[in-house]
Amino acid sequence: MKTRLFFHVLIFAALVLSACTQAVAALPESGKTPNVEIKPPVVLTDPESDQAVTSKCSRSSEEVRLLINSVHGYCLQYPAEYDVFYPNESEIKLVKHSVLNVSEPSVSIMVHPADGLTVDQAVDQFLAVYTFPESGLVRESLTIDGEAAVMLDGMPGQEINRQVFVIHNDYLDHLTFMPMDKNQSEVYAQSETLYRTVVQSFNFRPESNACPDCPVPEETPPSGMISGWVWHDLCELGKDGQPAPVTTPPGCVQEDSPLGLYHADGVLATDEPLIEGVVVTLGEGACPSMGLAETSTIVTDLS
Repeated sequence: MKTRLFFHVLIFAALVLSACTQAVAALPESGKTPNVEIKPPVVLTDPESDQAVTSKCSRSSEEVRLLINSVHGYCLQYPAEYDVFYPNESEIKLVKHSVLNVSEPSVSIMVHPADGLTVDQAVDQFLAVYTFPESGLVRESLTIDGEAAVMLDGMPGQEINRQVFVIHNDYLDHLTFMPMDKNQSEVYAQSETLYRTVVQSFNFRPESNACPDCPVPEETPPSGMISGWVWHDLCELGKDGQPAPVTTPPGCVQEDSPLGLYHADGVLATDEPLIEGVVVTLGEGACPSMGLAETSTIVTDLS
């Protein structure tokens, strides 16, 4: 067995924006918004006045926050212990404390043009790029704010996940909840709570919302992170002295190189072990460089 070492680097640009900007608004944990149920869709703008507005997107309790995305035309509630991150202009992530937190439930919401597809056509197109046994995949139809939607449960990946697709005004809203592993009972229960809170409150009427207790927006400079893993990239070529394999072995790619006809594929697989204790330095200019930061890799999280 031959191994090669790769350092897989993921670069995240997490723009931590203040609540209730004109584009995306997140209500604070406390404020004037009264405790009202989502139905009927009427909420007072001020508990001490008779002024009211018609609104479907309002906080139902102090245990949730309200996210208003007027750019992509939706709003929703989410558990108050979550934070909102904006990886790019098409995506919003709800995570606990950090985008690097992969041990607790999270949801990613991406919006793309639907290009005239129905939601079933969009899901079929999405599944067409996967090659996996569909015996464990659950596909269910549901309705989100009057629009036909599809839920895929038991999707494989780095973590078992649940994905929801819904189309409104020819835009596809794609929600990914992870992890959704029933073998992790405590985390699975938290994931189900996050799923129900988001999906049951998700609607396409952010323009009808009053936001009386939103703070004044403050400009926050963007922050950035560099993270990844160091791992043993395995390529099972068989024992030395034996004939070369006829077909490409698992974890290998075929390519004439100084390493031979086959070498490791550079893709982290679930059975490939991580390596801790490798010193990584960060600096300006070409490698090798140092002076900005130095750390050692770990195996319990993104390193």
